[in-house]
Amino acid sequence: MFVTQNKVRMHDTDMAGILYFARQFRFVHDAIEDFSESEGLSFDDLFHKEHFVFVVVHAEADYLAPLRVGDVLEVRLTIESIGASSFTAFFQIFRIKDNLLVGTAKTVHVTLDRETRKKIPIPDSFRTILAKHHAGVSG
Repeated sequence: MFVTQNKVRMHDTDMAGILYFARQFRFVHDAIEDFSESEGLSFDDLFHKEHFVFVVVHAEADYLAPLRVGDVLEVRLTIESIGASSFTAFFQIFRIKDNLLVGTAKTVHVTLDRETRKKIPIPDSFRTILAKHHAGVSG
């Protein structure tokens, strides 16, 4: 499992100051970017140096409790499954002040050749990174 933090900002909320539900995907995307960078794979390198990229092909989320401007969040990312050319990431979003689970999300990613944009098998080096955070793996 990979853990990162985020914060609800004014641009994440509606007029009542409550999180606009679709903004939950911002926290998910930020977490996958933090995850990648924590493993030495910056998004800049992905887009300019690596031979592959990974893109979202499916996303779903459950909004479980309201969030307000200033709420600090803990986002937990677990790799749920790893296929030949795709992987599924599962996210839990907790409000830190009361450790309340406020949302969950799941994203399915496919690896593509950076130049041709055609689907390719997950590179072994990236598969190793994903496997370290696979559900059921501790550490």
